[in-house]
Amino acid sequence: MALATGADTKKMKYGHRGGNHPVKDLETGRVYISSQNHGYVVDTETLNPEIAVPAFINVNDKTNEGLKYTGKNIFTVQFHPEACPGPQDSGYLFDRFLKMMEVTK
Repeated sequence: MALATGADTKKMKYGHRGGNHPVKDLETGRVYISSQNHGYVVDTETLNPEIAVPAFINVNDKTNEGLKYTGKNIFTVQFHPEACPGPQDSGYLFDRFLKMMEVTK
């Protein structure tokens, strides 16, 4: 999505691999443990804030872990919310998605 809307990605020095990566939801301030497997990250310096803004960051290295698209019912994450390493840690993202879809009915 980021590439399709004009942002760039960059290769990370050390990719995120494993089931123990803390991710912060910038909207709520909550931190969740996530499962990840990626070696590239969205370069937030190339984001147009009229299109998308950071929504999640990696607590360890402050890299982007997801975006919220301005004025759209779209958000993205760069981790596996279905994995829920903690007790249903990031399962709430599916609830958020379903609520967004109900609004557009």
